[in-house]
Amino acid sequence: MPRKIMDISLVEENKSDYTFFKIDEDEGEDNDTLKALKQTYVTSNYKNETILNLQKELNTNSTEISKEIKLESYNKYNNALDLAIRHYITNAVEFIEEALKLNPKDPDILNLKGLLCLLKCDFSKAFESFYTSQCYGNNELSRKYVNLLSSKEFKVFLERYNHSIRFINEELNEESIEIFDSLILEEPDLIEPYVISILLYDRVGDEKKKIELLEELRCIDKNNPIFEKFNEEGVNLESKSEEKEETKVNKDDNKENTPKSKTKKTDKKHIVLYTVIAILIVCMGGAYLHNQKKINDLNEQISSKDTEIQENKKALSETEEMLSQKEQEAKDAQESEQKAKQQEEETKQIARGAEALYFDATKYKASGDYKTAIKYYEYTLKAKDTSSYNADSIYNIALSYKKMGDTENAIKYYKKYVSSYSASQEYYDDAYYQLATIYYENDRLQEAKDALRTLKATDPNSAYNRNEKVLAILK
Repeated sequence: MPRKIMDISLVEENKSDYTFFKIDEDEGEDNDTLKALKQTYVTSNYKNETILNLQKELNTNSTEISKEIKLESYNKYNNALDLAIRHYITNAVEFIEEALKLNPKDPDILNLKGLLCLLKCDFSKAFESFYTSQCYGNNELSRKYVNLLSSKEFKVFLERYNHSIRFINEELNEESIEIFDSLILEEPDLIEPYVISILLYDRVGDEKKKIELLEELRCIDKNNPIFEKFNEEGVNLESKSEEKEETKVNKDDNKENTPKSKTKKTDKKHIVLYTVIAILIVCMGGAYLHNQKKINDLNEQISSKDTEIQENKKALSETEEMLSQKEQEAKDAQESEQKAKQQEEETKQIARGAEALYFDATKYKASGDYKTAIKYYEYTLKAKDTSSYNADSIYNIALSYKKMGDTENAIKYYKKYVSSYSASQEYYDDAYYQLATIYYENDRLQEAKDALRTLKATDPNSAYNRNEKVLAILK
């Protein structure tokens, strides 16, 4: 990668700009040990959606970037480049992100971010950066990596990578280790396979291999966050800290109070003590007689106060009931007003047309705002010209509900999709697979089998019919 020239006279102004929306990521189930690792599944559908968003937004104009801001972005770019050359990839990513925020249209910055994300195995962001760079500069480097990430060879590599992640989620550690060992041999510059393998070897107790991989990782990413978890000898610092804390608690529980030594008392001290006690008893008796009258008077006052309190409580209860009624009336009025506003907003949005609504919904889904995405997909379904977006909207509503953890609504819309469309529809087999997966994960095995058998009957050529997980469910 070239360093950026810092001469302000050579900075070119570029008045064009567009907004890039993140590629949607389909994350699998969280794994307790490897929950901090990002599991990225890149498919042709995600790439197509990315390209569609870019092409739609390409003509959007924004304000010019000042020369001073460009110079600052070049400085951060050069810092990132220097760190990457010295194998501080994690820090380099931080600097290139800052540079990109300042100057989001520079092909060199985008290309360097793409290379760093590729090394970190964030394949979706790598594709995003290279494709964005190609749209701006159409340079050789971006073209090379866009073609690479779209190639059949990379698809095969990604299938193996994702397969090993699924093994982790299914607690098949040895099988996952075997795949990652081969990936490291084939692509020794990729960082995440080392990180995952180190955690897996730590889990299975292979200290020798874990230490070996830690040393190799230090050569390609010297400041990787994994080094905060393990010391130079490969000891898991978090586990060691927990053991120390447990040992400390046990020691505290086993401590015994040292018995106090008894001192001998003289007869003279006993006599003084008994005398003091006798005097105290006499005084307490006199105080008792004196205070008994006061106690009786106080009891009468308390009885009178109790009656007054009861009357006040009754009045307060009536007041609270009246206030509660008024609050409910105000709440009903507010809900009615809110409902009217929502209806007005819905009518206004639907008038924009299905295409605009669908693209807005896709943007919200890509950014992770699934609740808003669902609302705009529902607007799309109500638009008069929704016919060409109807199927995709129903599917994406189901997918969004699944992302939110709302399984019942996800099932409702997946069933609506497969009952409304035939096997020729793009997401038909995927909808059946997702429906069966939800059933299976919620202990509804028979319904999962029924869904998969229906898929096999209606779409015998679907790749899902040969999926290992599908075959396991149908056993």
